[in-house]
Amino acid sequence: MAVPVLQLEGSLDQTMIPADVATELRCYLKVRAAAALGPATKALVANICLVLDCSGSMAGEKAEAAIEAAKRIVDIVDERHRISLVGFALSSRVIVDNAQATPAGRDTIKAKVDRLRKMLGGNTFLGSGIRSGADQVQRFVADVRILVVLSDGAADDKSEALAQALRARDLGIQLFAVGIGDDYEADHLRKLVTPSSGAVLAPSHLDQLAATFGELVARVESFVATNAQLVVTLGERVRARHLYRTLPQSAFIGDVSAATPREVDIRVGNVERDQTHAFLLAMVVPPHVDPALEVARATLTFDVPALGLRAQHQEIALHVARGVDARAGNAEISGAYRSAQIARLVDELAEAQRNNAKDECLDRIDLLIRLSEEQGDDRTLASYEQLRDAIASDRAIAQKALNELVIASTEHRPTTADASGVIKQLYDVVLVAPGDAPILLLRALREATGKSLRELNELIAMTPVAIREALPRREAEALVAQIGASGTGAVLKVRKR
Repeated sequence: MAVPVLQLEGSLDQTMIPADVATELRCYLKVRAAAALGPATKALVANICLVLDCSGSMAGEKAEAAIEAAKRIVDIVDERHRISLVGFALSSRVIVDNAQATPAGRDTIKAKVDRLRKMLGGNTFLGSGIRSGADQVQRFVADVRILVVLSDGAADDKSEALAQALRARDLGIQLFAVGIGDDYEADHLRKLVTPSSGAVLAPSHLDQLAATFGELVARVESFVATNAQLVVTLGERVRARHLYRTLPQSAFIGDVSAATPREVDIRVGNVERDQTHAFLLAMVVPPHVDPALEVARATLTFDVPALGLRAQHQEIALHVARGVDARAGNAEISGAYRSAQIARLVDELAEAQRNNAKDECLDRIDLLIRLSEEQGDDRTLASYEQLRDAIASDRAIAQKALNELVIASTEHRPTTADASGVIKQLYDVVLVAPGDAPILLLRALREATGKSLRELNELIAMTPVAIREALPRREAEALVAQIGASGTGAVLKVRKR
C-alpha cells in the first residue's frame, strides 16, 4: 500500500472530562509528510520574489552581502522557476521581473541585481515591498509562490506590513523573513511569516547570508505538497480560544474565539518531504451529559503537483468521554503547549520593552521563568533571570538580546513521558463560584495561572470551570489556599481526576 503524501493525525490532552463543569482541552493536530514521492509526472514550478531592504542603514557591507546572496540564488535556481527582485526604502521598485535563470541569461539577471545599490537610502516601508512582491509572483502560473523578505531594521509602518503579509497569505503566498544585523525586530518578522506558515531565519554573520538564501531554494525544491489547509469544525457549544503553531517553528497564531460558524481555518502552506507541521488549538468544552462527545473534526486538503493531484482530502474526528481520568495529561501536548506559550510571551516581552512598559516586562519575565522551570531548561532560565534583573534595575536591553530570545523561542522542545510508567493521581482546581470581588479574583487567577485577562474573563463566565488541571494534590491544595487567602470570596475545590 502506498504511503500517503501527507498524513493527518490528531489527539487531545485529555481523553475523559467531567460532565458537571466546563473544561479546557487542547487539540493537537499534526500534518506529516512522506520521506519520498512515487515517480513524478511533472516538476514543481515556483515563482520566487526576493524583497530586499534598501534603506539607508543597509549601505555598506550589509547591502553588498544582500546583493551577493541574491546573485547566489540566480546561480543555483532551476530555470523552470521564475525569480523576481523588489527593493524597498521610501517606496518599492521592481528590479528583476519574473526572469527565468537560463544559463545564457544568468549574467543579465545578476547585472540587474547590481542596480540595488542605486536605491540605497531612506526609510523602511516594508509593507510597500511585500505588496509589490506579492503582485510580482501573481503574474504567472506556478505551483508555489514564495516571498523572501530581508531587512536590517524595524518597519516604519508595522500595521501596514502585517496587512500586506495577510494579503499575501490570502493569495496563497508563503512568506519567509531574513533578519540581518543587530537592529531588526525578530518578533515583528515572526508576526509577518506566521499567517502563511513561513519561517524567520537569522544568519549570525553576513558571510552566511548567501548560504541561507541557498538553503531556501533547497527547501522549495523539497516541497512534496502545496496549498495545504486545515479546517477545524468544533462540536456543539465547544468554544475555540487560541491557536498556536508548534512545528516546525513555535509561534502564536492568534485569538480564534470569534470563529464563525464554529470553524477555525489553519494555513499549513507548503510542506517539505519528511517534515511535520503541528498546530495546537485551545478550546473550552461546556458541561455535557453525553457518554461520548465529538469536540472537533479536522479536515485537511492539499495538492501534490509532482503527481498531478489536486484537492486531496483527509478527515479525522476527536472525541472525549464523560468521567474522570486518573492518568497524567499527554506529555507531548503539554510540552508543545509550553513551548508555544514561551514563544508568545517572548513576543509580548519584546513589544513591552520597546514601549518602556516595565511592569508588563517583569510580568512576562516572571511567567517565562515559571515555564522554563517546568521545562527543566536551566540555560534559558538563567537568561531570563539575568534579563529580569536588568529590567528591574532600569538597564537598557539591546535589540540584539531580544532578537536572540525570539529566535531561541521558535525552537520546539519536546517533552517525553515519564519513563517509569507509574500512573500518578492528579487533581484539578475548579472555580465553583466567582465571589463578589471580580478585580481581586482576576488578579489572583492571573498570578496563579499565567492566563491573559481575556482568557480569565471567559473562564469565569463559564463557572463552574477548571482553572488548573492535572496537578499533584499538594500543589492543587496550595493553589486553592492561595486564591482563598486573596480576599476574593471565590469558592474553589480540588477535584480528583
